[in-house]
Order: sequence, then C-alpha cells, then structure tokens
Amino acid sequence: MSTSALPATFTTSRAEAFRGDPVARIVQNAVSAQGADEVSLDRDIINRLDDSTSERLDTWAVTSQKKSGRCWNFSGLNVLRAKIINELGLEDFAFSQNFVAFHDKLEKANHTLAKAIETADLPLQNEKVRRILDNAGDDGGYWFQFVDLVTKYGLVPVWAMPDTESAGNTDQMNRALSAVLRKAVGRIRNAVPEDRDAIRTATLEDVWRILAIHLGTPPSSFTWQYRDKEKNFHAEGVVTPLEFAQRYLPEDFADYVVLAHDPREEHPVGEAYVVDNLPFMEGGSPYVHISVSLDEMKRAAIASIRDGEPVWFACDVAQQFARKEGIWSAHLHDYDSLYGVDYSMPKADRMRMRDTNATHIMVFVGVDLDEDGNAKRWRVENSWGDEVGKKGFFTMNDDWFDEYVFQVAVSPTRLSPGVIDALDREWIVLPEWDALM
Repeated sequence: MSTSALPATFTTSRAEAFRGDPVARIVQNAVSAQGADEVSLDRDIINRLDDSTSERLDTWAVTSQKKSGRCWNFSGLNVLRAKIINELGLEDFAFSQNFVAFHDKLEKANHTLAKAIETADLPLQNEKVRRILDNAGDDGGYWFQFVDLVTKYGLVPVWAMPDTESAGNTDQMNRALSAVLRKAVGRIRNAVPEDRDAIRTATLEDVWRILAIHLGTPPSSFTWQYRDKEKNFHAEGVVTPLEFAQRYLPEDFADYVVLAHDPREEHPVGEAYVVDNLPFMEGGSPYVHISVSLDEMKRAAIASIRDGEPVWFACDVAQQFARKEGIWSAHLHDYDSLYGVDYSMPKADRMRMRDTNATHIMVFVGVDLDEDGNAKRWRVENSWGDEVGKKGFFTMNDDWFDEYVFQVAVSPTRLSPGVIDALDREWIVLPEWDALM
C-alpha cells in the first residue's frame, strides 16, 4: 500500500475541525452567497484608485472581440489606428479585424499541414505530433504573427470586411477547421512522401472555402474615401489592401521589438530568446524577444505613449482583477486571508510552476507619471466591448505591471542604447509551451 494514500478518515476529521472554526464558517457562508472574488475584494484600493492619467491618447471608442480569441489581432490594430486617426484628423476609425483573422486562419492551417509533413514519419504518440493535433484551428496569436499578416496581406477599413457572426463566435468554425485539418494530417501520415504536398494544397482549398463561408470573402480592392473631423471630404480612389497598409503603417513597423520581463534566473536578462516550432506563418518572422528589466520595459512603453503611439502588451489578465470596475492591482484580492492559506509565490516561481503566463493582449493608451517621470498607473484599452470597465477602458496600478505583464512591442527607436544588440548575438531557444507564450 502506498505511504501517500489518503486515509478515508481524513475528510471526516477535517470537517469536524472546520465546523469548530467560526471564522471559516462565516467565510464559507459569504463565498457561497457572493463568490470568492467579491468577498476578497479590497474596496479601499478601488476607492483610492483614480482613473485619470497625465498622459492619455484615446479619443476613440473601444472595439469588441466578442467570443473569440482575437485579442492579439484587435490590439495590434488598435496600435495602428491611433496613427491613421491622428494623421488624417478623423473622429474615429477601425481596421477590419475579420480581414486579418481570415488570413491568420489560412496561414495557421498551412503551418499545421507543413508540420504534419515534417513529422509524418514520427510515431503518433510523439509530443510534436500531439501538439499539431491539439492546436489545429485555434484563435490565439503573437506580435510577430500580426506583423507578418499585415505586411503580407495588408489592411482594410472595418466596413470593407466587417465581422460576421462566426468572426465573433468562432467555436463552430474552429471545429470545422480542426476536423478538416486532423483528417488531412492522418492522410499525410499514411501517404507516400511524394503525395504529401498535394494533400496539403487540396486541404488548403477546403480550408479557404470554410473560411469564406464563415467570415466572408476578403476584398482584393476597395474605394478609400473619408470625411475628417473638420468635415472636409477626401476621395483617394481605389486601393488594394497592401497599398492601404503601406500608406499608413509606421515606417519601422517591421522592425518593432518585443521586450519581455522574465525574472527566472535561468533566463539571463539582456539576451534574445526565440520560440521553437514557430512562426505560424511558414517563412514568417521568428518569434524573438529581448529579456529586459522592468525599468527598461516601462521606460520604452512611456516613451511610446509620449510619442503618441499606444503600446501592445501581453499579460495574465485574470489575476487580481475586478472586471466590472475595470481595475487591476497587485493586492486587489486578499485570497490568503480569505482561505487562511498562504499560496503566494514570487513571479519567477509562478512562471516555473505554470501558475502564471501570458493569457491576454491589450494596449496601453495612457500613463500617470509622478514628478520624477515614474509610472503610478496605466490606462488600458481592452477589446471586450464598452459594457465593462469605464466604457471598455481599464486602469492598472503600476504594481500589477510588475507582477503580471510579460511583454511589450515597441519601435526600436524607443530602446535604451545597447538593448537591441542582443539580437546580434546567438538567440536562446525556448520551447513553445514556455510561460512567456
């Protein structure tokens, strides 16, 4: 018999002790009625947190990804739309998230099929093969994935390819794509090598058809005209998506750098790291980041905001969060006191133990600075619509940034001298399941 086996009497003895603990019973009643997050919420933090910021960019309304995992897509486009709004003097503007999502799904399907060919002779139980089958058809993404899609396929205004029902509710479409791709993976594995690429090509035709049925047909061109906030009308004529993107993208867009805060000692600061088995676009950019201090990451983000550009960032969104109020603060919920259990860990240990990782992507659109130029709190544009937070905008205490923000994407012009030199040294390879991904 195992010495670790749980005795049948354990729960009986613990129940007796619990009933004898009046504090535990009061907490049990409160949590049963209202939920742990409501009971553990520190109202003093909420009451003291001012949502005003000394630097603020947004004059526009938020967007909504609805029931989809397109946060990285929405956030990337939210960075870019600030430039076109300011440059053209518009009241508001939005790019088509659906246009980007269509091509993302197509590229991911091609990546799945290419990896299936690459691993066709490995056992079905191999970890690489299992991950191909597990990840077929999902919504998630990263900064360099967004850059690759925009530079390859371009951009269109939201009215040129608006969201469909499936764009904002991707479950049915993803099930169809996953089924088609998994069937194709099986066919590739059973085929002779010279027939495998033909299966890939035929499957991509099926994938394109499914995408068009769910998301609509991407436009090859559109008529670009607009009225600015001074009521002046501008007719720019017919443009292609690539021409439109090239006209309004930042000049150094393809050179933007991802900075990461990774306090694990085994991952030295100042080095560049690349993720294995990616990108999702065959022939695309490697998913590389430079590990930096929190001070460097914040300095670059503040510089970007002061230059008028929102900042794309990745974080663990659900930690220490009040969704309705739209607030993040490192100690917003006192879970240790609620449960009478200490399960706090430093950020590095939480990353090692898989207790935290990047789960969501948003943009910084403001920051409140003290007299020395240090951040006190951050203004965040989310992509969850305008019914949460303050019309879809959120406030993040700077202490939450320290604990739960992992990556930012910025222009290389906003880096301290020497930081970018890490890209010239040999990159350290991380597995695709690392906590930063």
